[in-house]
Amino acid sequence: MSETMNGYMGDMDDIDRDETMELQGFVPKEPSSEELEKSRQRYRERLELYKKFGYDREKAIEFVVDSAEPIEEPVLDVGTGSGLTAVELARRGHHVTSVDISDDALQTAYVNAKAAQVADRIAFKLIDGMSLPFEARHFKLVTMVNVLHHLEEFVPLLREISRVLSPEGKLLVADFTEEGFDIIERVLRSEGNDHSRGGGHTIDDVAEVIHKHGMQCKLRDARFHEQVLVALKVSH
Repeated sequence: MSETMNGYMGDMDDIDRDETMELQGFVPKEPSSEELEKSRQRYRERLELYKKFGYDREKAIEFVVDSAEPIEEPVLDVGTGSGLTAVELARRGHHVTSVDISDDALQTAYVNAKAAQVADRIAFKLIDGMSLPFEARHFKLVTMVNVLHHLEEFVPLLREISRVLSPEGKLLVADFTEEGFDIIERVLRSEGNDHSRGGGHTIDDVAEVIHKHGMQCKLRDARFHEQVLVALKVSH
């Protein structure tokens, strides 16, 4: 993501979640020009903060999305958080369905997309990834970035993603390396916050069970404190 792209691209860890909430339709609130400027300033500040601790967020997300190339639509981003992945995909010209269980997260993602001038390419939906209301075999690419470590269970989500993924479609899962987790934890501690690791699941855990859900691992890589797994849906 280029330095010229404005907008605060926060982590999922910046978003409060209420997993007991009743999911309803999401209607974004249009940000004022003042809110957009605050978002831009916040983005610049946090970009520099993470760099100070050794994590270049822009290079990291570029590497993650590059791992999914070539990309075909339709594209689904699960657990979009503040929209980092969805915005990068949209910046590259793709149309993205962006889902999250938190309306606060989606509002933040919407503001970020507006600041980056790509909101018209992203459909924001308040949806629990464990129960996706989409037809089977619909998406050519499903992304799940820096979400895995928050989950108590990931297999039900993996099963649901496999259902909506088209034959020969791609699943991209990315999460921090151990060094990356250490950086994130130090950044958040510096702000007086904690970093939840949920069930402690890793990319290795996904790799071990991916074949049970109709997918084959095609790529494993790690750079910029992010590790990625790309799997293909097996065609029957």
